[in-house]
Amino acid sequence: MRSKLAIAFLIVGVLSIGAWNSQGQTEVVKNVKYEYLVIPDPTESASLDEGMKRLNELGAAGWELAGTTKSGGYGSARLYFKRAKKSF
Repeated sequence: MRSKLAIAFLIVGVLSIGAWNSQGQTEVVKNVKYEYLVIPDPTESASLDEGMKRLNELGAAGWELAGTTKSGGYGSARLYFKRAKKSF
């Protein structure tokens, strides 16, 4: 009786692990390489509309904002973008 209970718990455990693993990522992630772009904040150097237009152009080209920095109290912000390198 005790061994049947142990086997039942073992089966339930294995099935639970299998179900948990199937809820994860379904696609295998390939080794992705990125390219980076660093620019001054375009909304500071041009009008807000022109700056937003430039940011929208970058987004349409596949660039994603990865981070920002601002040096000093009056320094210009720098924007760091990344996108997956296109393989040909």
